Order: sequence, then C-alpha cells, then structure tokens
Amino acid sequence: MTLVASVTILGSLISVFDTTIVQVAVPSLVRGFDTSLSTVQWVSTVYLLALASVVPLTAWANDRFGTKRVWIASMAMFLFGSLLCGLANSMALLVVARAVQGIGGGMLLPTGQTILAREAGPGRLGRVMAVVGIPSMLGPLLGPIFGGLILSRLSWRWIFFVNLPLGLIGIAMAWVILDRGDRGMPRKLDLVGLALLPPGLAALVYGISEFGNAGRVSAAVAVSGGLGIVLVALFVAHALRAAHPLLDLRLWKHAALRAAQAAMFLYLAGTNAVLFLVQLYYQFARGDSAIKAALLVSPSAFGAMLVLTAAGRVMDRRGPRPVIVFGLLMITLGVFPLTMVGPGTSDVWLSVCWFVRGIGVGATATPLTAAGYATLRSDEIPGASTLMSIVQYVAGALGTAVAAVLLQRRLSGVTGGSGVQSLAGLSDAARRHVAPELADAFGGLFWFTVALAALAIVPALLLRTRPPVVGERDGDTGTGTGTPEAADTVAG
Repeated sequence: MTLVASVTILGSLISVFDTTIVQVAVPSLVRGFDTSLSTVQWVSTVYLLALASVVPLTAWANDRFGTKRVWIASMAMFLFGSLLCGLANSMALLVVARAVQGIGGGMLLPTGQTILAREAGPGRLGRVMAVVGIPSMLGPLLGPIFGGLILSRLSWRWIFFVNLPLGLIGIAMAWVILDRGDRGMPRKLDLVGLALLPPGLAALVYGISEFGNAGRVSAAVAVSGGLGIVLVALFVAHALRAAHPLLDLRLWKHAALRAAQAAMFLYLAGTNAVLFLVQLYYQFARGDSAIKAALLVSPSAFGAMLVLTAAGRVMDRRGPRPVIVFGLLMITLGVFPLTMVGPGTSDVWLSVCWFVRGIGVGATATPLTAAGYATLRSDEIPGASTLMSIVQYVAGALGTAVAAVLLQRRLSGVTGGSGVQSLAGLSDAARRHVAPELADAFGGLFWFTVALAALAIVPALLLRTRPPVVGERDGDTGTGTGTPEAADTVAG
C-alpha cells in the first residue's frame, strides 16, 4: 500500500507543482516572448481547457485499458508536453504544448485517486487519502518558492524541464509496483456523450475564465458560457437515458457522493478565490515580493500537515461529518480576520490566520474526497473520481473568476485605472498613499470567501456520523451482501 501511494503521490506532486510554478513564471514569459499579459494568460487557460476536456474520458479509459496503463500513458503524455513546452520558441507553440500537458494531466489525478481508493479497502480510506493529500498542501507552498529559485538562476524553460526526471521515475515505479487494475464491462465509447460533454466543459470553463479576465459579460463570455451550458444540459439529458454513458450521472443516487461534491464545490470555489486574492493583496497592496508572499501563506501548509493524518484516523473511526464540519469552521475562523485587514496589519497576525485556516484545510480537503467514495462499489469508483475532478476544475475556475471580477470593480475607484492591471504599475509612494483604500477593497472581498466556506457546512452536515460498514450502501444498515463487489466497497 505504501509503494502504491508513493507512485500516485509523485504524480500528484508533479501536477500541482507545474500549475503553481507556471503562475510564478508569467512575468518571465511576458519578457521572454515580448508579448502582453493577456496573451501569456493563455498558457494557463489552455491547460485548464485541456484538463476539462479530457477528464470525462477517464472512467471509460480505466474500464477499457486498466488503471495502470492509463496512469502510465497519462504521465508519458504530460512529460511529452513538458518537453515541448521547454523547447517552444514561440508563444503559439508554447500554448499548443500546454494543451498536450493538460491532456496528460487531466487523467493523471482521477486515475491516481481510483487506484488508491481501490487499494485502500474498507476502513482505511481516510488514513490513506490523508497521506496522499500531502502534495496538495505542499504544492501551493513550495511551488512558488521553487519557481522563484529556478527563475533567479535559470531560464524559464527549466520550470518545464524539471518535470522530466521526476516523471520518468514515476513511470518506472508505476511499471514495477502497480497492478493492471480492474477493468469494467467491455463497452463502446459513448460517441454522443463525447461530442457533448468535453466541448461543453471546455466552453463553460473558457467562458468562466474569460469572465474573470474581462471583468464583465462580454460577447465572448456570453457565447462561450451559453454554448457550454447548452452542451452540458444536452449531455445530462442523454446520460440519464443511455445504457453506458461517457459519465454515469446515476452515481448521484448516492447521498454521500452528492453531499461531498456539493461541499467540495463551495469549499474549492472559496479556496481558489482566497488564494487569488491574498497573493494580489500581498504583492500589490503591500508591495511584497513573490517569494515573501509565498512564505507568508506557508503556515497554512504547516497547519494542514499537522492535522492531516489525525483527521484521516478520526474519519475512519467516527465517519466524515464531524471531521469535515470542524475543518470548515476552522477555515471560516481563519479567513474571517482578513476581512478587517488594514495597512498596518502585522505579518505575524496574518501568518497566524493562515495557520488556523491550514488546520481547517487539513481536516477538509482530502476527507471530503474520501467521503465522496462512501457506499460505492469498486466498479463505481472511476466514475465517481471523474465527477469529483470535474467539480474541482469548474469550482476552481468559477471561484477565481468571480473574485477577479469583484476585485476589478472595487479597485477601479481606488486606483483610477483598469482595476487589477493598474496595481502592477503603482509606485511605492502611490501605494502608500492609497494603502487604506486598498486594504478596505481587499478586506471587503474576503467576506466572499468566508461566505463560501460557511455555506459548505450545510451539505457537509448531510454526511455520515459513524464509521463505514463493509458492503453498506446508501440507506442500508446491513453488513454487506457477501459478493465480491461488497468486499471491494470503499467507505468514506
């Protein structure tokens, strides 16, 4: 079990690091290609679009080829995209290479979750998922720091080349350690679903991202977002009738999965929003460097790691509800003081707030993922992990976009310029002059993230309050059916 977890942890760590390091490299890319910030944003946007497009294929691919083959192929595609990114000599080639990276990364994370959920078995999922959650805690902390160190010594190309040795080690380990994985019933690819869901998700995510960039409902936002909603709605109607849809929405009959995904959506929307806002607050409103801003939020990672393993053990003994509700309350408590920040708020106090929030994250993030697999049979896990990944990507994009729009509107009256963009051009003297107004603007927006964390408590209250029973399904109180499927049941 430890060796299997080490393989999937490595894959998760590479993916998380790549996302955070690329964000740090945006200024270097602007200078290196002599282009605009809006153009460079496509490096991140196209990666997100590729992720959203390929994730719906994960469950079918795992059933058709087995989880080991899919994981290795996904990592190989991700590394190929990383190599192309590092070798790109134009912005167009870099954007294409990032799409290749996203195609590989899209299946990497949900397939890894499927492998672990099946391997853990009943009664151990909380502890196992807690260990695997460490990369998600370390990534936001170490990614910006490593990115800053790489860019201070080497070309921006090395933020992509650094993936290659780690990924090759991961492939070698997976080849030796992982088994082939259970295959589902042989079935044809749902071509109607393939024509509806991947482009629908891509259009929806693009519309959300463009809404955040433009700060308003532009024609592109309306057309893309509207098209995405229509295509996704058509897929829902198709999936509820089809015998073997691309993504089985009937999994939502499980109350645990519904509640976990609703809480996950609100939690991740708030998390992405607060991370987006706090980096801009530190760097632009307070004038801190990127590395200092990363260090100021690092107590969050330490707080999360402090409780992560204990949260998994408590969840395995007492069920997910008390752990997750406690975590969301701590997140709310940690972010609440940020609503009252001022130009003289000390770095120590802000770090304490992030430490408290980190304790909440450690008791919320991976326990929510594990809780989503409660009452599921082994053959249902790939579809559930795909649904969970889609929720994560859409929630993250929406939370960031709404925060960006709200921030631009609040800042337009403070800086007298074009919102967020005008912050980058402020001199130190000008920043000090408008420091109280900037603090008020950001402080008011942190209420948005507090509200999302508090709202996530509502669906979390619908989760279990007791340990899982092997073979138990939603609404059942027995001890299982004695079938092979019951023996493989993963509890949350």
